[in-house]
Amino acid sequence: MADKEHKKIIIKKVKKGGHGGAHGGSWKVAYADFVTAMMAFFLVMWLVNSLPKEKREEIAQYFQSFSLLDTGGKPGLIPATDLSQIAQPQNPPSIVEPLSETPSGPAKEKSEAEKAAEAVKEAIEAKVPDLKDQIIVKTEADRLIVEVVEDAKGKPLFALGRSDLTPDARRALAAVAPQFAKAGKGRLTVEGHTDAYSYAGERFTNWELSTERAAAARRELEKAGVAQDAVGQVAGFAATRPFVPENPFDPKNRRIRLVMETPKPQEPAQGKPAPAPPKGKENIFAKPQEPPAPPPSPIPQEKRELLDRQIERLYDETIKGKQP
Repeated sequence: MADKEHKKIIIKKVKKGGHGGAHGGSWKVAYADFVTAMMAFFLVMWLVNSLPKEKREEIAQYFQSFSLLDTGGKPGLIPATDLSQIAQPQNPPSIVEPLSETPSGPAKEKSEAEKAAEAVKEAIEAKVPDLKDQIIVKTEADRLIVEVVEDAKGKPLFALGRSDLTPDARRALAAVAPQFAKAGKGRLTVEGHTDAYSYAGERFTNWELSTERAAAARRELEKAGVAQDAVGQVAGFAATRPFVPENPFDPKNRRIRLVMETPKPQEPAQGKPAPAPPKGKENIFAKPQEPPAPPPSPIPQEKRELLDRQIERLYDETIKGKQP
């Protein structure tokens, strides 16, 4: 009993709470992760903003088609996690340097055919905008080609089965005529074309119809200011050269085709002296040309005879001196 009375029981109480936890280091780890994530986010945004528009669209398409169930993305696109393969621009996006030349060299000057085509398109927009869908303008090498086609939903060019021009066809030809009025002698060709529908009789066919329509277009162009000698050929091709090859009965095959040969760049003719360089741009390294030799002065007849006698005398004395 005495031993039991002398035993002491010690109870240790641990205080919870207080302000000691606020001074620990766990919050620093969380803050460092947050700063790292934000820096990575702004770095990705800067890289994406530095890309060309086409690359940004590809990356957007990749994320739109991404799925966790497969590899994600479309074939041929760069994975979004591999930005190292994306070429970075050499200059910041905000700097735009003016380009005075194309990557392949100086800008190519437009040909005469291209300039004429632009002028025709401007005339169509200004004079007959309601017919612009029926007037096709294009160029081939040094040729300007304008095709006035008929459209079932639009406006016809000729009366059915006839060569009489409609008012809309006259307006279309008058709009393009000023440019064709610049054609040189014999450089303009007027063609007539029809669809594959044929006549019941044999005396009048699409050949005659296409030729008469081409002739009617030529007369209308001459009324609009095109010189007579500018037209070098008027031809009808019937339905042999359709505008819509897959459908020979398409209304667009009924058309007038105008072809103008534009002048080619002139080359210096052989045998002619080269033009003198402009003043102040002479070639200082060129070899100076020697002045031409003066023409021989004529010798009077009496002096010539005296000179001949002296030459003969010297010759005789030389011969006599050599004889034994």
